Amino acid sequence: MTTPAYLEAAQDYADGVRVLFAPIATPTAQRGSVRAVQAGELGARAEKLLHASEKLTAEAQSRLTTTEDADEMTEASTQLLAKAVTDLTISAHLLQAAADEDEKVPGTELTADERGLSDSAGVEGLLQIVVGQKRTAGPVRSTSLPRDIAGARTELSLAIEDSLTLISERTGTTGKAALSGMLGIGLGQVGQAAGLLGQNIAQVLGQADKLSSLYGLFRDFAFKAYESVIALLGPTVAGIVGQQVVNWISEMKELSFFSNFLERIYGTEETCAALLPLVNESTSDKQQFTDAILELEKLGEIHLRQTTLVDKLLKGLKYLGSVPVAVLPYGSLLMAAVYVAICGYVVLNGADYVDADGVKIFNRVQGVRQIVTARLSAA
Repeated sequence: MTTPAYLEAAQDYADGVRVLFAPIATPTAQRGSVRAVQAGELGARAEKLLHASEKLTAEAQSRLTTTEDADEMTEASTQLLAKAVTDLTISAHLLQAAADEDEKVPGTELTADERGLSDSAGVEGLLQIVVGQKRTAGPVRSTSLPRDIAGARTELSLAIEDSLTLISERTGTTGKAALSGMLGIGLGQVGQAAGLLGQNIAQVLGQADKLSSLYGLFRDFAFKAYESVIALLGPTVAGIVGQQVVNWISEMKELSFFSNFLERIYGTEETCAALLPLVNESTSDKQQFTDAILELEKLGEIHLRQTTLVDKLLKGLKYLGSVPVAVLPYGSLLMAAVYVAICGYVVLNGADYVDADGVKIFNRVQGVRQIVTARLSAA
């Protein structure tokens, strides 16, 4: 169950984000003074929101590390992903505002579409996830439930195969995107960034030259997006996942090998081979088969929702690479750190969903194997 402390922090954060993107009323004046008033008000709003962002990340991480309820861990993970995308969107919004204040500093003239972020247009949907208003319901089936045991066995067997395949394929697509980003930055910086995971990266990377306060807030929210991703991993995993990702890269060599790499560590073919005899031989009644089918469908919906948020985060992250060094020192290193963290999360999360025997770091959901074995009785 969502904690009252989290709900309060989430609502404060959501309210602050809505205020940040609300229009700023300015008096009739010359263009320069109007811009100054707008920048000052936006900065004050962002400064206040910064504290709400910090508090929310702490509360979300606390939920992940203290609860043993699978539904709450799943929801907390999804909410942290939505928050990371929101923080990155805020960062891009503040960068554009700072550039506007400076009459378009060279290198920062990026539209929202070019940044891969849609500012306020897509933020409301993210905020609904953050505050718990959007939850994953059971999927709407296009076909009726099985009428007899024979049909139930067939449908459950197909559901197992589809679930294992789709989860692996989604993980592979998103993981390749993260890996592609890392390769674009360079493996030298990726290795350096991997060693930074779990540290206070804002302190490690240092401060930029003094520009305007909006540039400082842009950097602050870029770091907040990173911190949300680190909270998603959890302090223990964040400390080891950097080197793990570096090891994975050395094993894969090329993007084309990512799917083979996942199959090797996930062992989905072996999982499927182990589960199908249970389906065929189980003495469970039709309702137990039906429950397993519906839970697998819901599991797929949750995984899709999370990977969609990761894809948005990866798309939005690209704009940091075009920010001048004077505005964001070591920006490529920050990007590399987020790519490494996201790649680690995606692979470990997928392993949790398929119940991979070889990768048991996360235990936040009842995965495919657990759902089937829990619902069906042995012969």
